[in-house]
Amino acid sequence: MRLVGHNWTVAIAGLLTACIVVGAAHLAAADDALRTAAKKILEQHKDAVVWVSAVARINFTTDDAKGLSLSLPEREQKYEARGTVIGTDGLTVTALSLLDPSSQISGRTYSTAAGQIKIDAAVTLKEVKIIMPDGTELPADVVMKDSDLDLAFIRPKPDAKELKGVVFKPVELTNNTTADVADDVVTVSRTDEALNRQPAVERGHVVALTRKPRVFMYATGTEYGCPTFAPDGKLLGITVNRFAKDKPPQPVILPASDVHEIAAQAKAAKAPDSGGASGRAAPDRAAGAPAPSSSN
Repeated sequence: MRLVGHNWTVAIAGLLTACIVVGAAHLAAADDALRTAAKKILEQHKDAVVWVSAVARINFTTDDAKGLSLSLPEREQKYEARGTVIGTDGLTVTALSLLDPSSQISGRTYSTAAGQIKIDAAVTLKEVKIIMPDGTELPADVVMKDSDLDLAFIRPKPDAKELKGVVFKPVELTNNTTADVADDVVTVSRTDEALNRQPAVERGHVVALTRKPRVFMYATGTEYGCPTFAPDGKLLGITVNRFAKDKPPQPVILPASDVHEIAAQAKAAKAPDSGGASGRAAPDRAAGAPAPSSSN
């Protein structure tokens, strides 16, 4: 039967409406599936995300090509950062730059009456604590760091009385996968003290990938020091800062396989000499060993 005039217009309108309805239904179903996956991932991994606090003792040095110098007093400042538990002994990984501001201070130049002065900073972390989901504060040590990859590994002091009866629920770094541009991701985090440090979840997607000099994922909805997962529950990585000379840092997901390679060394690392509030600095892996090369 031939459709002419008004009937043809009605048929086309009906077809378009049907397409829109079907498309909307598919989008709604996909959104429902991601929401369900996010809730499942949050429930499974919420206790792996903790807060870490530390007091940074900052020593400044100044110098320039003309031999000018400026005396700056040492200062101390408390910092907090989210972290992810990756070991049954409580070993936790976080973004180093959120506890240690040296990467954001060193190399800056300032104008003075005597001329341009370049400032460098050396930071020692002390009074380090892991704040558990129930609020328990565990004395801890920074056992290893990698300033190139912006990683800090923190482990509870094994003889701390606060550790008695504590059970850790780590994220398994080896249960990992990769993602591509536009893929959905789920990040598990934790609110700050103002919101009672409650577990939180954020859905996002991969915006961009870098493959050289190594693989980083740039995605929406991430949090520094927190784990980001694919919708199937496999770990993508941990969010850290990526630094470039004279450019603001960018939050990127460091692949779980890279974190795992360095974590293996951190697990074997001895804690710095405890005893002193001086807090001897943890070894910086970036100063003595090549960074892991991504397999992607």
